[in-house]
Amino acid sequence: VVHDELDLPPGAVKLKKGGSSGGHNGLKDITAALGTQDYWRLRIGIGHPRTLNLNQPVADFVLHRPRREEQLLIEEAIEKALRIIPAAVAGDFTKATMELHTN
Repeated sequence: VVHDELDLPPGAVKLKKGGSSGGHNGLKDITAALGTQDYWRLRIGIGHPRTLNLNQPVADFVLHRPRREEQLLIEEAIEKALRIIPAAVAGDFTKATMELHTN
């Protein structure tokens, strides 16, 4: 599952298995459909309005396009994430995680 992540700054990208929805409605729906929280997640950081010094409710923040500077960072994170797709599709999540989390 690939999803936006408020708890990561724009441009950060992480791969992990399992965990709670953290209030993310999309993850809640996926977890309900799968009947488990034990699935791989590719988390693309979008930042949080509070940490980005924005006076904006979270729901409003996630439903609008990012500011130009954050958009560029998010696009770079997506490019980085795309490079690990072959390993992930092959089921080699150890390799995918190492590639993604190593600079």
